[in-house]
Amino acid sequence: MADISVHLNDDLYDKVSRVARMDNVSVEVLFEEIVRRHVDYVETVEDFSAMPALTLENYELQRDPDENDEDYAFRRSLFQ
Repeated sequence: MADISVHLNDDLYDKVSRVARMDNVSVEVLFEEIVRRHVDYVETVEDFSAMPALTLENYELQRDPDENDEDYAFRRSLFQ
């Protein structure tokens, strides 16, 4: 485990302390969870960016029974 120091101004520390108390955790645990969630988010976004673009190449868009030609064409354009 690595130990780090974080310097916060008094107003921010008061807010962080209040949130930590509401979550029934210490400020240190709150920070660790925030950092962990952010890292997970960044990794997920990077995974999505590596995925191929959505395409209708191997998919036939189903048409709604009451959909007119203009609405259908617009919906198809969302995938092109």
